[in-house]
Amino acid sequence: MGRGYARTARRWSLYGLLAGWAGLTVFQQLDRSHWLQWKVDPTAMGIPNWRFFAPTPGRHDFNLLYRDKLADGGLGEWREHSIGVDRKALHMVWHPGRRVEKALFDAITQLFQMSEDLEDQRRVQLTVPYLALLNFVSNEIDHADDAVEVQFMIGQSAAHEASVDPKLLFLSEWHRLDGAVEPAPLPLAG
Repeated sequence: MGRGYARTARRWSLYGLLAGWAGLTVFQQLDRSHWLQWKVDPTAMGIPNWRFFAPTPGRHDFNLLYRDKLADGGLGEWREHSIGVDRKALHMVWHPGRRVEKALFDAITQLFQMSEDLEDQRRVQLTVPYLALLNFVSNEIDHADDAVEVQFMIGQSAAHEASVDPKLLFLSEWHRLDGAVEPAPLPLAG
């Protein structure tokens, strides 16, 4: 009979712990700090926060555009590589293209974050996000047969708000299209 009481006590202790954790999780979502939250979880890592995009949700889309410089010196038209695609019900279960979308979005976001810390903005060409975007534009997108160089641009638009004008956020240098991802040489001392 003693075992049954111990088992019941452990079960109810577990229920109490889970109910307390659920309650603190609700407070976390409401952004109402409770002294018990900081006492129980001072690092704020044990109590989940599921407000993925709040309090400032993304309201704009990034646009990745590129153009070719042709062997005769002419310039091709700007073409857009769509970063996001219209969602379908199947995408809730299977959407392997989402990895490329996410990688491009993250590279663009990191490019802007890193460029804020650079004194010489030309050094942005040496960052991993810039090189990742350049590699994608150089090797994963179709180019004109006589293209010798490529340039890419990052724009911002609000696809669902027609009243918001798109704007240019970033324009790369020209880069050769011979398979080598090679940023322009930069001075080492500043």
